[in-house]
Amino acid sequence: MSEDNSWVFDSLLCFLHGPVWNAPLQTFIEEKSLVFDPNQESAEDNEEYRKVHEEYKNLVDSMLGSFMEELHITPEQFEMACLESKSHQNEGSFRFQQGLFQQIWAANDIRIFIRMMTQRNVELQLQALDLLERRQQSQSLDEEKGPETVEETKSQDIELENTLSATVATELTKPEEVVKDDDELKNTKFERLNLFFDNKKIDAADIQARQEYLRTQRDKIVEIKKKARARQLNETTHKGGSSIRPSSAQVAKQILEGHADEIVHNSERNEASVQLRKALAKRLRTEVVEQN
Repeated sequence: MSEDNSWVFDSLLCFLHGPVWNAPLQTFIEEKSLVFDPNQESAEDNEEYRKVHEEYKNLVDSMLGSFMEELHITPEQFEMACLESKSHQNEGSFRFQQGLFQQIWAANDIRIFIRMMTQRNVELQLQALDLLERRQQSQSLDEEKGPETVEETKSQDIELENTLSATVATELTKPEEVVKDDDELKNTKFERLNLFFDNKKIDAADIQARQEYLRTQRDKIVEIKKKARARQLNETTHKGGSSIRPSSAQVAKQILEGHADEIVHNSERNEASVQLRKALAKRLRTEVVEQN
């Protein structure tokens, strides 16, 4: 009688939908997305893009490798679990979200990776732009009633932190937006940024000042979300005790503590974890293709 490996796939689904996976992956994507310019041509040949993609593959392989170690499974067991889950997927099993598929497949396909990173960069800049517009509106009101107080400034910062923390809290339950076609990305989300930097209406010095301010606000947003994910991860691991994914949780914490470069550069890519990633990507691709 063949061994039932369905538990392997169920465990993996829980892992991929949990904070131990989500926190380091989302943080890496946000911190590294700044260099991905929607106007960049021949993006796949960009040396910096390829370097970040290699780091991303190392991160994904490191997380998947630690998952295999914790469950004491082999790539062969995982591939068998994929096949078994495929034949039983209509029995109420967890269906994959395309956003999750994107995170895995991006490690295999640099084109998807670049689109994913570019979209996140634009989204973060738009969040920073929203913050700037709210601050400008607030300043306009303050000019009527007097200068802004330190307490009011602190109140705005607390409100921003609470808003972003709430956004992070929904990452594990809300389906992630799938990368859009490049033209659609430029014609919709990027349009607001183009208007903000319209050099026909403002001088070069003002453009640079706006770019620096947006960069500062973008970094602030990324840092707040990073801290919120760290709290979420700590709450999960403390609630479950030391038995909750000790290896992968440790890797996740190292990344959130600012040691991502050490991990992605120093980790030796294990062939077993690479095999697991490729098998998972193949399984995910089949799932998404058949759903559409």
